[in-house]
Amino acid sequence: MSRSKLGCKTTINYGNNSKAGAFVKVNGINMYYEIYGNTNKPTLLLIHGNGGNINTWRRQIEHFKRNYTVIIVDSRAHGKSEDGDKELTYELMAEDFNSLVNHLNLKSVSILGQSDGAVISLILAIKHPQKLDKLIAMGPNLRPDTTAMGTWLIDLTRKDLTKMTKEISEGNNAPELLRKRMHYELMDKHPNIPTIELSKISIPALIMSGDDDLIRPQHILEIYQAIPKANLAVLPGATHFALGEEPELFNYMVARFLSSPFKRPTSRAVIESFK
Repeated sequence: MSRSKLGCKTTINYGNNSKAGAFVKVNGINMYYEIYGNTNKPTLLLIHGNGGNINTWRRQIEHFKRNYTVIIVDSRAHGKSEDGDKELTYELMAEDFNSLVNHLNLKSVSILGQSDGAVISLILAIKHPQKLDKLIAMGPNLRPDTTAMGTWLIDLTRKDLTKMTKEISEGNNAPELLRKRMHYELMDKHPNIPTIELSKISIPALIMSGDDDLIRPQHILEIYQAIPKANLAVLPGATHFALGEEPELFNYMVARFLSSPFKRPTSRAVIESFK
């Protein structure tokens, strides 16, 4: 899930910049992306959340384009990218991004994903680890149930989904409504990632959340503890939408991890070192 109403002044109309943007045919759809920054620097791929688009990441593009080649994409069925004719799943979307990485002939990328984008990032790290350098996942979930998120959120999603389905059955076939239902069906049915699959992620990973995130803190801990080289960052005074609410703190934590991944010492080892 994503929220894009938070204000932010930027130098470029990200997501509508023809000078930086292009379409590419990947996995059966035309996908839109934009590239910013220094092409001699490491590559950072940004993946937005449900209902988001390139502009959702405008604060991060502004920050990271100074030291990275920043690639930002409208995910399948979002922004300018096409919907395709297949059921929208995170696995399908992950393959879209894998195809894009191949098309751009990128040997190694770091991925920063938020919400649904974080889920996609986890799947990419599981299935295509050889192409990834580092992984940052903000507010991911492995399941669409109450072990991962609050009952109120699940109920709200299904209530809105029922309302949209009713409107469509009554003849409202507006493209934006049909697309929005796809987004809600995705959240309602997916993802379904076995926790044990996370043990396949061998690259350095930073799992992030707000201290009042949409994803339950115990579920974030479950993800963090299942990834061998993971670090955990819970941002104080922030929600699921920290990239917009607390961009300075969010960007600092991401930049710090990218430049020098945090170590994962144990308290026991520290205490024993005193003896």
